Amino acid sequence: MNDKEHRNLERAGKADTDRILTIPNVLSFFRLALIPVIIVLYAKNEVWWAFGMLVLSGVTDVVDGWVARTYHMVSNFGKAIDPVADKLTQIAVLLCLMPMKCWWVVGILVLKEVSIGIMTLLTLHHTGMVYGAGWYGKLCTAVIYLSMFVLMLWRTAPDWFLYADAALCACLILLAFVKYAIRYGGILREARADGARKQA
Repeated sequence: MNDKEHRNLERAGKADTDRILTIPNVLSFFRLALIPVIIVLYAKNEVWWAFGMLVLSGVTDVVDGWVARTYHMVSNFGKAIDPVADKLTQIAVLLCLMPMKCWWVVGILVLKEVSIGIMTLLTLHHTGMVYGAGWYGKLCTAVIYLSMFVLMLWRTAPDWFLYADAALCACLILLAFVKYAIRYGGILREARADGARKQA
């Protein structure tokens, strides 16, 4: 590969990271649009329809990541909007499914997402990059989705199951929070150190 081809490849790669209207991003917007649909269907006791929409939301989450990686449609906007769609879906559906005595799980999830969102914005400001999810975040998301599937279909779940499920979700949420805090803290320290070296 000559220098010209290398420069063209770099420009194409940078263009990809700046794109907004891509198939994965459209799927993320679709998941956002499904949130009120799921809530309304569940409120009307159309449980199976609500469950189907939730499964569709989960499937599109998997598909958009696969499409982005396979067809080189990974973008900074996609890295930002994908977790937003996931977390808003989780928060909205858990608010519908969790009884009052277990809503503290949703509170922990909200606090974690707000904190990580702030760290993500700080990292974007200092590095110009949006970093993808770690394995701990993906594990947390998978378990929460599984919990939502079970609770939506098992509406008469006993208290012991609700408390056990809430405790498991809370532990994974806290694990993800700690791991992301360490990760972004390290990135921010390195970025500030680089900035200080450049100014010296």
